[in-house]
Amino acid sequence: MSKRPLCALAITCAVALTLPATAHAAEIGLGLTAGTTGVSAEVKVAPNNRIMLRGGYNFAEFSGDIESDGINYDGDFTLSNFGAFADLSPFGNSFVVSGGAYIGDKEADLTATPSANVNIGGMSFTPAEVGSLFGTVQFKEFAPYAGIGFDNFARTSSNWSFNARAGVMFVGSAEVDLVSANGLLSSDPTLLSELQEEVLSIEQDAEDYKYFPVLTVGVTRKF
Repeated sequence: MSKRPLCALAITCAVALTLPATAHAAEIGLGLTAGTTGVSAEVKVAPNNRIMLRGGYNFAEFSGDIESDGINYDGDFTLSNFGAFADLSPFGNSFVVSGGAYIGDKEADLTATPSANVNIGGMSFTPAEVGSLFGTVQFKEFAPYAGIGFDNFARTSSNWSFNARAGVMFVGSAEVDLVSANGLLSSDPTLLSELQEEVLSIEQDAEDYKYFPVLTVGVTRKF
């Protein structure tokens, strides 16, 4: 486990421990959420009905087709992140404004085996020359988050509470690696040079995903 996730959770706990003396009456709970970031387990601490701190872990895997420069890739995307967040209720009700960060892996594995001639960089190559293309797309490990939502954890007298959030994870620009394997020209300098042009094209296409939408719903049990 990297040091950054541990630091994020440590900060959340430290803030909770340094709250005023009334913190002994804080609401504490464990929750589960689901949404575009996958499934998440989280711990909540609410020292009062206007402030809430959250720390948790989320995981998601999903697949899809990705097209770049006429090449169709099979994409497998993985999110594996720890998170630390603070929620503020500006109006003293269940509406909250949230800020924090997701820390961990945000990446996609790409695979393509062309069945017809393809353009890579500025040149055309046959399927036999290319073989298969294998790539990785990695976004920033540290991704700030901002959002709004509904969370009645700090305001309900019930042991169970509900939450729904909408926000954005700022994952930044992607870093892409791409190689050819099992092709007649897989080690040829010309193809290798054109693959670097293809990398730049994929990185440009990935700019559309630098702001990852975060939509979640969940429940929390107080203890």
